[in-house]
Amino acid sequence: MKRKITRRTFLASTGLAAASFPFASSILNGATASADDSLILWYDKPATEWTEALPIGNGRLGAMIFGGPASEQLQLNEDTLYAGSPYDPNNPEALNALPEARRLIFEGKYKEAHDLVGAKMMAQPIKQMPYEPVGDLKLLFANHDNVTNYRRQLDLDTAIARTSYSAGLTSFTREIFASPVDQVIVVSLIADRLRQLNFALTFETPQKATVSTEGNDTLVLTGVNGDSSGIKGGLKFESRVWVQVEGGQTLAEKERIVVSNSYAALLIIAAATSYRSYKDTSGDPNAITREQLKLASQKTFSSLRAAHIREHQRLFHRV
Repeated sequence: MKRKITRRTFLASTGLAAASFPFASSILNGATASADDSLILWYDKPATEWTEALPIGNGRLGAMIFGGPASEQLQLNEDTLYAGSPYDPNNPEALNALPEARRLIFEGKYKEAHDLVGAKMMAQPIKQMPYEPVGDLKLLFANHDNVTNYRRQLDLDTAIARTSYSAGLTSFTREIFASPVDQVIVVSLIADRLRQLNFALTFETPQKATVSTEGNDTLVLTGVNGDSSGIKGGLKFESRVWVQVEGGQTLAEKERIVVSNSYAALLIIAAATSYRSYKDTSGDPNAITREQLKLASQKTFSSLRAAHIREHQRLFHRV
């Protein structure tokens, strides 16, 4: 994959030439802030449960962001990932039961009609297939348990989530958004001192899935959906995370990628399923996520971010 985020761009995070390098300097200077502070939701501690996490999404791909300093959690969703597989819910006994149901209703025997309809005419299964999560992308940071100046926020005007804090002498900043243009989730991590950005990333999921790596820069979650109400799962899904760092290195270990001695990192997350229509699950999530990462990785962080904000505000500013 072509890598266009240059060393000069990342050097802004050290404060050496912030005015010249829009990627890191915009994050460190709080450029995500809306002109109207009433559009910013902010908190002085991480989320401890799902309902406290901050949501981002582009209509298809979304995440709940917990903002933990030592353990960041992005709970990922893709809008076609449901349990089960294509099926016909029609009850084969329904047509034969219809005349009797009508007779009971016309005779005022409503309970008997209700019971007959419930037993012979309702869909099989009667419940819709449940929605399912892709899983959690976990980012684990050593020595980030005791932090100061903590803040996490969601700017509704830009649809960008931001977490910042200090650990020891180093200030850390994360920005996360779900681009409706590039159909990926973008995560930027910045430390204001060299060699201080060290973390590992991996997937956890309740699905039947495996975690693997490709090279030293790509983490892959591959799985199938669950069964429900007697309907077997028949949907494949995949999520891929591409990692780019500056001033350090990435190393693939079993089921995780480790970033060490860096001061800036960019994660691009793609996810897709094999869903094509209500009766067709023959799609190729591997091909889809590879193509999404290929295209997004050819763009700079600044261009990804700017395109995301423009498209979000095109709709948000109408309201």
